[in-house]
Amino acid sequence: MNKWSTKKIASLVQLSSMINSSLDINEVLDNSMRVIEELIDVERSSVFEIDFEKSELFFRLVRGKSGGKVKKMRMKMGEGIAGCVASTGDALIVLDTKKDKRFSKKVDGLTGFNTKSIIAVPIHNRGRIIGVLEVLNKRGIRSFNNNDLDMLTIVATPIGIAIENAKLYLRLKEKFALTQSELKKSQEKLIQSERLAALGELSKGVAHVVRNPVMSIGGFAKRIRKKLPLDSSAQTYIDLILSETERLEKIAEDVREYTSMPDPQCKQVRISKLLQRVLKDWKQINSSEDISIDVKQTSEDPLVFVDIDLMSKAVIHLLRNAQDAMSKGGIIFLSTSWEDKWLSISIRDSGIGIAAEDLPLVFDPFFTKKSYGAGLGLTTVHRIVSGHRGEVKIFSHYGGRTEVKIFFPPFQDSI
Repeated sequence: MNKWSTKKIASLVQLSSMINSSLDINEVLDNSMRVIEELIDVERSSVFEIDFEKSELFFRLVRGKSGGKVKKMRMKMGEGIAGCVASTGDALIVLDTKKDKRFSKKVDGLTGFNTKSIIAVPIHNRGRIIGVLEVLNKRGIRSFNNNDLDMLTIVATPIGIAIENAKLYLRLKEKFALTQSELKKSQEKLIQSERLAALGELSKGVAHVVRNPVMSIGGFAKRIRKKLPLDSSAQTYIDLILSETERLEKIAEDVREYTSMPDPQCKQVRISKLLQRVLKDWKQINSSEDISIDVKQTSEDPLVFVDIDLMSKAVIHLLRNAQDAMSKGGIIFLSTSWEDKWLSISIRDSGIGIAAEDLPLVFDPFFTKKSYGAGLGLTTVHRIVSGHRGEVKIFSHYGGRTEVKIFFPPFQDSI
């Protein structure tokens, strides 16, 4: 039987969107853990968060009838299964709590619940453990297994991102007297950032799981093709299988490349040098004579603080998208300008435009209207620009031109 069914993968994708649909952390965690309980088929679940000042764990969420009784309970680092996971950073599967000396009976004693088995995984964010996710008591006669552990590990990452960004949003709300419209913009940016990071981590996990069976299918298909007569009608089907497996392998490789992208190593450069690098890279990869680029710069040559390799890669992705949108050829307009204190690079085409319902989704991993590629181009652009403390915005309507703008923060603010 497949390790990951289509239904479970679809549920994980749905779960990722649910996790990042709101900054109300209690609502997010309750809905998310309910789905996790159904996916893994368990009786209870909980989320612990670490209080670093006191070196203690407290319950961020406890699902179940008696959850309210333990809201104020705290556990020391190293205490109980959750405390051990928080201290060591290692996930644990406990098949029989009666035989494990690390298990603490404090919670069961207060709630009356009988914990028989546990999976606990650390919740990471920005390189440190911020909490622990637990599920209790596998239903039926089955025991917890590594498939359950893998699933819980995958969902722990977006949950960690949601917790930290919700806390960041609250700090922003307390620190600044933002107007209602400014607060809404901050919330939307955080949700977008959460969703991309969560989907990126989820995609990495799914791609890793999918890669091995796809390679096996391709390998066996090649062996079958060698044994079939050249005039066999089955050759057509084998060729189709090989073509599709190669496409899936390419998608898995694109995901690996995206998730292993380095952090920016920024240096100060003139904007003209960045554009020269972009045009040089573009000429090396583009052989089409139907597309030309019209470059216009501001009268001055301002400094930007960028990783020139990564930023060139981002602009190249946008040039490729513009080229794909103009099937009959044309001119891509590449320009720089100032908007308040922000310097922008604009890439404008005269293609077919983007439908209004698709615009909110264009930065999501794997979202594409093309018949080829993994749909990670704009996701990569967003990640690179965000890593430079900048913003990327798309202005388009279906049937008309599309303009994408990369905004660089004021030079002194970006250093």
